[in-house]
Amino acid sequence: MKRREFFKISAVGATALAGLGLNNFIMAGDPPEFAPISGSGQEVEARIDSKTGQVQTNPNIIMRHSACLGCYSSCGNRVKIDKRTGKILRVFGNPYNPHNAGPALSYGAPLTESYLAFSTYQGRGHKGRATLCARGNATLDAHYDPYRNLVPLKRIGKRGEGKWKPIAWEQAIQETVEGGELFKDLGEKAVEGFRQVYDVKTPMDPSQPELGPKSNQLVLIGGRGDGRTPYAARFMGAFGSVNNFSHGYS
Repeated sequence: MKRREFFKISAVGATALAGLGLNNFIMAGDPPEFAPISGSGQEVEARIDSKTGQVQTNPNIIMRHSACLGCYSSCGNRVKIDKRTGKILRVFGNPYNPHNAGPALSYGAPLTESYLAFSTYQGRGHKGRATLCARGNATLDAHYDPYRNLVPLKRIGKRGEGKWKPIAWEQAIQETVEGGELFKDLGEKAVEGFRQVYDVKTPMDPSQPELGPKSNQLVLIGGRGDGRTPYAARFMGAFGSVNNFSHGYS
């Protein structure tokens, strides 16, 4: 197709849309209220005057800037929450995080700037609009996954059978610390808890002193470095075990 023919067809298409009353979809105007234009949409978090940049936030919606845990890239996210129900409605990119936006907002920029960063005011939404990858957007589904573990699970079958039952956090802490005949009904031996393992003086194996104290029997294989890893390292150091491993260790 020649360039001239392409422009002719484009002009005809635009004229047809206008004739069908769809010309308003070509350039959206300022929303008249917070309610969605269509029944399937969500309330907007704010109304912004595209000429003056004035921001009017929705009293039913709260926006929080946080960190995405979808992978190990340490990106940010912007979470849209319904104040009335506490439900997370959407996740966006964090305009303050350089992993999500370019240029990113300075950390000292007021929150009104974060709303403008997604708007048509001065074309800001087209310049540095913060985004999330598909995996980051999928964290919303993971948060509301009906199969997500919300309480500790205790094994009630032999190893590998995949049989579990939910228990209270208090019971999980008690059994982890004190140990005992936790699987007596399965015919297994007593299990030592943290209290019995914590011993920085007695050798784990007197015939192999290089293995260190009994506390080294506690081995922690952690996950990501989003704040939990430093906490785990401090705990393992206080416990007296050198066997602290994290993501990427070999």
